[in-house]
Amino acid sequence: MSIQGRLSFFALTVAILTLPRSNVLRAQTALDQGYDGAKQVTVTGMLIGSAAPEPPYSVYLLISTQDAKGHVKQWAVEGDAIDALRRRGHKDDALKMGEIITVTGHPAKAGKKPEERMPKPIRGALARAFDLAKEGRLILGTEITLADGTKLPFGRLK
Repeated sequence: MSIQGRLSFFALTVAILTLPRSNVLRAQTALDQGYDGAKQVTVTGMLIGSAAPEPPYSVYLLISTQDAKGHVKQWAVEGDAIDALRRRGHKDDALKMGEIITVTGHPAKAGKKPEERMPKPIRGALARAFDLAKEGRLILGTEITLADGTKLPFGRLK
């Protein structure tokens, strides 16, 4: 094999070996930059919206909660990109609007602007997620629990 052939083979080998690590690095970077991995939160409420932009952008869910006094508060939940969820076996109809779900994840860090990573143009459910992110009500969801107890991995890290 010629030197040029060996170099091409070496470059291809390095690219193949580092590709799986790049997704882990990207996930860790998102957590470090915008979310507090030291804190874990759980939100239970009704699924009222979703946005699934084209990859590599994350899927966003909108959850409406109600406290003991009847005050309603909405939360945005960021998950993996739709293609990553599908590779793990998620079906497009796994979540139904109006059902009660519980989301576990990490809250957005104060002072960070995770909404800057959202795809443009911003409209519909993504626009509401953008507004909630600016208000500090954004979670990096790691797991969704359905009313029947079924658990669905939703984000990159636990």
